[in-house]
Order: sequence, then structure tokens, then C-alpha cells
Amino acid sequence: MIRRALTTAALAAAATLVLAPTATADEIDPTGPYDATEYFVTPWDPGAFGEHAEKGLILSPYGDAGLQCRGFHGRIWDCTQTLPNGTVNKLIRLSPDAYPSRVMREVWAYDPFNTGSAS
Repeated sequence: MIRRALTTAALAAAATLVLAPTATADEIDPTGPYDATEYFVTPWDPGAFGEHAEKGLILSPYGDAGLQCRGFHGRIWDCTQTLPNGTVNKLIRLSPDAYPSRVMREVWAYDPFNTGSAS
């Protein structure tokens, strides 16, 4: 009886291992890129220097639409903006990296000459 239970448990464990999905290169990277639109405001947005002062500033003729960033634990190190025509432009960080003190607000700017990808 115990032998049959152990055999059944071993077969179930083996089947689980065989049928379990394996790690692939298509897994989600926790550092991004991720949609970062909610973390930025433009200088002309209402409250940009008031109730939304904790958000980063984006200086772009396309506003804060299509922003993707790479980062981890509140630190952003790479951002891009996808334009309405599908072109991806890298953004330039104008402010120094304020992490971990967050004394300065992050400021990112659109660069029309720098196309690329955040991945």
C-alpha cells in the first residue's frame, strides 16, 4: 500500500516537472520597459508644480504620451517615447540621477535625433 502511494507520488512529481513551463527569453523583464506615462507630467499640465511635483517632468512636443522606461525600485535609467507614427525616440535625462535622496526632480527631454529602443 505504501509502495503504491510512493510510486503514485513519484509519477505525479515527474509529470509536474515535465509539463511545467520552462524559462524562455520571452519572460517579462522586471526592469522594463514598462508604460511610464503615469509617472511623468509636462510643465504645462495643471498641478505640475503643485500636487504633481513628485512626478518627473517630460519636455516633449508629444506631451507625456507613449512613454516607456526601464527602472527598478523607483530608479529610472532609460526612457523612450513612441510617437504616433510608430517611431521610437530615446529621451535624454537633463537632471542628475537623484536616487536615493530624490532631492531633485527628474527631468527628461525629447531628442529628435536619437531613435532607438528601451529594450
